[in-house]
Amino acid sequence: MRLKHHLILLILLFLYSGNIFAQFGPIGYDFKDPYIEFGRLKFAVRLSTDNNIYCPSQSPLEVIRRNNKELVLSSNMLSAAGGQLMSEGNISLIVNDLGDSRFSLRASGSHPTEKCKTILILIKGIDVKSMVSEYPVAKGVKEYSNNNIRVSYPSRSATMPLVFFPAAEKEWFVLSKDKEIRKKGFACSYDHLSKEPVILISHDEDARKISGKIESPEWILGSGESRLNLVKERCDDLEKHFNIKPYKDNPVSSSINKIKLVVFFHGIHFTGHMFNTFKQMEDQLRWVCQSIDGKNVMAFLPAWDGRYYNTYPEHEPEPRMGGADGLRNFVETAHDLGVKVVLMLGGPNLATFKFLEQHNMMDAALLKENGFPQVQDWLDWNTDLSIETMGMIMNFGHPDYNQYMIDRTAGLFDSYNVDGVFLDGTLRWENSPDYSAYEGLQRYTGELRARYPDKWLMGEDGYDVVYGLFDMFHTSGGPLGLENFLLRYTRQFYYLSYPAENGSSGVHEIGWSANSPTITSADPDYTIPSLSLIHGDIDKYSDSILEKINNYKNWQLKKCPIMD
Repeated sequence: MRLKHHLILLILLFLYSGNIFAQFGPIGYDFKDPYIEFGRLKFAVRLSTDNNIYCPSQSPLEVIRRNNKELVLSSNMLSAAGGQLMSEGNISLIVNDLGDSRFSLRASGSHPTEKCKTILILIKGIDVKSMVSEYPVAKGVKEYSNNNIRVSYPSRSATMPLVFFPAAEKEWFVLSKDKEIRKKGFACSYDHLSKEPVILISHDEDARKISGKIESPEWILGSGESRLNLVKERCDDLEKHFNIKPYKDNPVSSSINKIKLVVFFHGIHFTGHMFNTFKQMEDQLRWVCQSIDGKNVMAFLPAWDGRYYNTYPEHEPEPRMGGADGLRNFVETAHDLGVKVVLMLGGPNLATFKFLEQHNMMDAALLKENGFPQVQDWLDWNTDLSIETMGMIMNFGHPDYNQYMIDRTAGLFDSYNVDGVFLDGTLRWENSPDYSAYEGLQRYTGELRARYPDKWLMGEDGYDVVYGLFDMFHTSGGPLGLENFLLRYTRQFYYLSYPAENGSSGVHEIGWSANSPTITSADPDYTIPSLSLIHGDIDKYSDSILEKINNYKNWQLKKCPIMD
């Protein structure tokens, strides 16, 4: 039975791994999209179902122009394969001129027998030079030169459903006004027939609600506006439709504002090497606080619960490090010094096969839209030249797993009086057909804030609506977000791969990280400074560590316009 179980997982792994090499490019024949011209631009629409992709049939095709302010394209017959296949159905596109170089775009479609997954709008007439969706280290800046570029939201490379297209004469933008979290796609391809760029924007239906109909929320297409104002517009939408509150209104912001240094006290590596015991962490923390006031320090503990990733999400203090008493003593020492203590949890990023089998949660993995689970399988942790397959990436919206994580977090708060927890992988989102990962994060943070209003909740990476759920984020580049918009809702400290003085990233998989993106892209003006400590470092590198601490204790966050 167990062999059969693992065979199934290997098959799923093979199917999933094919996505690594997914390509995007124009269809290799004339699809025969009927374009309509409006405001010196051309627009077309396509409907993607679970069986095929369609555009409006040339016959019958209706185009209605109203007062030079609105143009409607519609057809009650669908065309596929360049007109070789025809199907019943409906598809429409409405373009409105809003003035001030803005257009409103809406599209809808239906099919009598197939499920409608995606509705796309195609735009020609913009001389695209590049696409900007995020900061460069997140691959959010893509150059275009008759090639094919794309990005999707929500993701690390697009944390807002907002993209800019710098062109020869002016910069264009596309912004979704969706009031829900649903997948959006942005791309630019080269039309080999008309020999020009074509911008594609897509809206996917929530896979839990997919049916024979689909309707896109409003898209805004425009030019000549500042990036800052457009980011603020999205922030207004977040605060109006998603109940996201600015950081200044966060009850714990005053205590977080005191932090000038985050110290990473590494626990146990994936292979079992122990970097620190809890007692050794105590001794190092006392030494640190001789040079900086403890109220300005946060102690961050990765792999405090045993071999990194090996026991997620059991989250019990590791006996080799000192066990429950050792952790409790460390927290008491930290509090005596005024230091806040935060524990790292697996969160959405991983649950081991053993845990899932024992807790009857094998159905709690994060599913792709096609229903296949995502396996945690992309690292060679021990350099044996084989990838470790440790478990599943989790759907935080799964009710049993979500409740387990709420209960486990509450237990840590009650048993050890830690000041906060950090969820690994809060960025994890898919258009899953069973549960919403975002709604799970909402429930988790909502329940814990109601029960523990003074505790800190932290995450890794994320996207716009998630930034409003957590007090701090640990990210590799910084600060995340177009125009630094992360800082409107939360605060950021350096990534776990920030190296110790000898260059080691401790428990983090990079291993040696002196030239990692954490060092090269995190902006010290906007990112709380970090320090990684491993037992023995103080004896070897005390002078360089003290130099950093003396610099950090005067750190101040630089203000930026989006924060107001």
